[in-house]
Amino acid sequence: MWPEAWTLAVRGGGAVTAFIKDYQTLIAGLIAIAAAYLTARPVWRQLDRMSVQTNTMFRAFLSDRIESLKGRRRWLAKHLDPYRSQVTQRLYEMRELEERLNVHWIFERAQITDSLVETLETYRSERRDAPAITAATDEIVESLTALAKDLHAIHRPASTDQSGEDYAYSDAEWAVIEQAAVTADKALDALVARFVAGVAALDEAFRAELDDLRDRMSQTDKALLGR
Repeated sequence: MWPEAWTLAVRGGGAVTAFIKDYQTLIAGLIAIAAAYLTARPVWRQLDRMSVQTNTMFRAFLSDRIESLKGRRRWLAKHLDPYRSQVTQRLYEMRELEERLNVHWIFERAQITDSLVETLETYRSERRDAPAITAATDEIVESLTALAKDLHAIHRPASTDQSGEDYAYSDAEWAVIEQAAVTADKALDALVARFVAGVAALDEAFRAELDDLRDRMSQTDKALLGR
C-alpha cells in the first residue's frame, strides 16, 4: 500500500512541478503584480488625500475669486450705471424736447466725466482682471476720455471769453474754437453711444468670467464628491 501511495504522491508532485515549470513566467508575473499592489496601496491613499486637499484649496480659491469679482462688478456698476442713465436721459431731453444743448449742463457733465475717468484710471492701476474685463474697462476709459474732450469743446465758446486780462484770441482763433464746438456737438451722440456699448460689453465680460469660475467650481465639487 505505501509504495503505491508514494508513487501517486511522486507522480502528483511531478505534475505540480511540471505546471510550475510550464507557467513559471505567468506565476512570477502574478506574484509581482500582487506585491506591487500591496506596496502601492499606501501611496495611492496618500495621493488620494493630496488630491482632496488640493481640490479643497482650489475650491476655496475659486470661491474667493468669485466673491472678489462680484464685488468689483458692483463697484463699477455703482460708478457707471448712474452716469449712463443721466447722460442718455438728459441728452434725449435736450435733443428731442428742448431742441438745443444746455451748455451749463454740458460744462458740469464735462467736469463729472473728468472725475470719472480719474476714478477708473485708479481702478485700473490697482486691479488685475481677466483679459476680457481689462479690455472692456480700457474701452470705457477711452470712450469717456473722448467724451470729456468733446463736452469741453462744446461748452468752450460759452464758458470762455474771446479776450481777458492776460489773454486774447484773434478772430481766426475764435472761429476755430466755435467750429470745434459745432463739430463736437455733431459727434456727441455717437460718443455717448460708444460709452453705453462699452458698459454693456463690460457687464458681459464679467458675466462670462463668473460663469467660467462657477463651472470650474462645479467640476471641483464633483471631483470631491466622487471619492
